[in-house]
Amino acid sequence: MKIEALRSFVFMRNQSSLLRRHRAALLIAALICGIAGALVLPRGGGAHEPITTTVMFNKEVIRILERNCLDCHAPGKIKADIPLTTYEEARPWAKAIKEEVLEKRMMPFQAVKGFGSFQHDYTLPQRDVELLVSWIEGGAPRGDVKDYPKDAIEKLTAGKEWELGQPDLILQPKEETKIAAEGEDETRCFALPTGLKDDRWIGAVDFQPGNGAVVHGAWFAIERAPQSRVIKAAKRINNNCPPNAESLGRWVPGQSANRLPNGVASRLPAGSRVVLKIRYRKTGEEATDRSRVGIYFAKEPVNRAISHVAISAPAAVIPPNAENHRVKASHAIAEPAEVVAIRPLLFPFAKSIEVTAHRPDGAIEVLIWARDYRFDWQPAYFFKKPVALPKGSRIEVTAYLDNSENNRNNPNDPPAQMRFADALCEIALSSAPPTKAAPRTQARR
Repeated sequence: MKIEALRSFVFMRNQSSLLRRHRAALLIAALICGIAGALVLPRGGGAHEPITTTVMFNKEVIRILERNCLDCHAPGKIKADIPLTTYEEARPWAKAIKEEVLEKRMMPFQAVKGFGSFQHDYTLPQRDVELLVSWIEGGAPRGDVKDYPKDAIEKLTAGKEWELGQPDLILQPKEETKIAAEGEDETRCFALPTGLKDDRWIGAVDFQPGNGAVVHGAWFAIERAPQSRVIKAAKRINNNCPPNAESLGRWVPGQSANRLPNGVASRLPAGSRVVLKIRYRKTGEEATDRSRVGIYFAKEPVNRAISHVAISAPAAVIPPNAENHRVKASHAIAEPAEVVAIRPLLFPFAKSIEVTAHRPDGAIEVLIWARDYRFDWQPAYFFKKPVALPKGSRIEVTAYLDNSENNRNNPNDPPAQMRFADALCEIALSSAPPTKAAPRTQARR
């Protein structure tokens, strides 16, 4: 079974299980209270829950949700089935929210703190956790309607503004894409002409889903030599997409847009096209989408070019019932470079992935240690300061795999032998620009 298919299978299974648990809990709560409406008092307290907190939804809680959750948990977003934009939407999920934040499942952050220093920390600040728990344990009151930031919430959920400001170039498919109501997730590729007559340098890329409820993720790349006039729908990632397209980055719901460091950029040749690959999920209803890619040109002189490297392990077999099966891969640094960003590719069998830089002088630095697989959250992590690697360095990737029944993400019951040869990690390297930009490479041990 292919890794992408496993990811999709496990994600749908886990989502379905989570929704069943929460819905069952709500039904029991409603029965205990007599009617579902009894869960809400005029000021928002539960009928049998005394208000023992000064933390209010309309004042503190909604602002925590606005900063951390509403990019996904809002109408028209990827988690529209669990909206949290109003008191009426969020109150039934109060106990589930408490469980998620205390167990540190929300906000999801797979990078273990203390290993790598990154621009964006997606974890929920401890003060926000304390406020949410106080609100929930104190009766989950509504608060004064005048405190609710209506304009800010409407602006955020509308999703029409670009995080980095107006792009220099906006690209999108000519027509709406139709998404079926039922079936497996599907991937579609689009080749978007840039119309550029001269080479340009890209300092940042952003993405706006046309329909956030169905867009599960996106990948952008440069197709330097057009290979086909139309790129058709693909059932699996990489099918019918240009094989030599050079990566520009990826997007997942809730991920912040990032500018490359000053002087670092990706070359966008004249006459090239931007490849947009979108993964769509099915919602039970037919849908359409016309997403957009925003290109920001570098404003400063460019002296370093970005290249993307996927570090893959050789083909391996994971024995059934193996709980800590180790797999290793590496990539040699042929010329002085800096690691700008890193994306560990956790998958259903991965317990953890550690990426280390080994310098010629013997120094070792952990770039990232990631764990806790989530199919719906595989972001890139941008370093606060690029990590310098001299010529002769190497990057080592070590993954520990769990093919036992103790792995809740294991799609096989009972566990079965599993073969894989997928990438374990993607890195963005900056170096002196070559005379001709090299294609995205696959590194293997």
